[in-house]
Amino acid sequence: MNNETKNFLCISTYFKGQDFLKQCKAEGNTVFLLTKQSLEYEAWPWESIDDVFYIEKWNIEDVIKGIAYKFRTIKFDRFIALDDFDVEKVARLREHFRMPGMGSTTAHYFRDKLAMRIKAKEEGINVPAFTDLFTNDGINAYADSVSPPWLIKPRMEASATGIRKIHSKEELWDVVNSLGDERDHYLLEKFAPGDVYHVDGLNSSGKVVCSKASNI
Repeated sequence: MNNETKNFLCISTYFKGQDFLKQCKAEGNTVFLLTKQSLEYEAWPWESIDDVFYIEKWNIEDVIKGIAYKFRTIKFDRFIALDDFDVEKVARLREHFRMPGMGSTTAHYFRDKLAMRIKAKEEGINVPAFTDLFTNDGINAYADSVSPPWLIKPRMEASATGIRKIHSKEELWDVVNSLGDERDHYLLEKFAPGDVYHVDGLNSSGKVVCSKASNI
């Protein structure tokens, strides 16, 4: 980061990102926090926050209007998502205000499990056999060519939330039908037994700056 002071609007609908807020302020920036009213009394690092804006609930159009109003007197330079679940929200805001950083398409590679797998496959990275749940023919073709067990996963949840293990084609269709109009928000994937590791990392200019692997 250069010596120019920037106005950072940090956005979180969860109580997260305290270390980032502290470091951002320590590097000489002006730090604004946008969060939910219900989080007002959490132990935010208030000494590192120049001003805070509250919302009752996340409504993208209302948030855009509110930020646009503040923009009249504050030139925001960066929008930052402090939590995983806020990545898409902030990407949408960046696109509206033409702010540097990830837009919605790129952000989906970090949050949408289907987008992740498609991108990884395109880049030559091995992934378990998977399919979307968009078409009946596609689901049947997958079930007839990839042996069970399979996993049905929500595309936008974190960790193991909402994952179901499926052992037969009949069971698969029972679950798919139970999803109703929500089935397009899920994917189907071959179950791969073995140890599971989670890796957090930071890349810059195509190089791994740091990484940490943990068993979960």
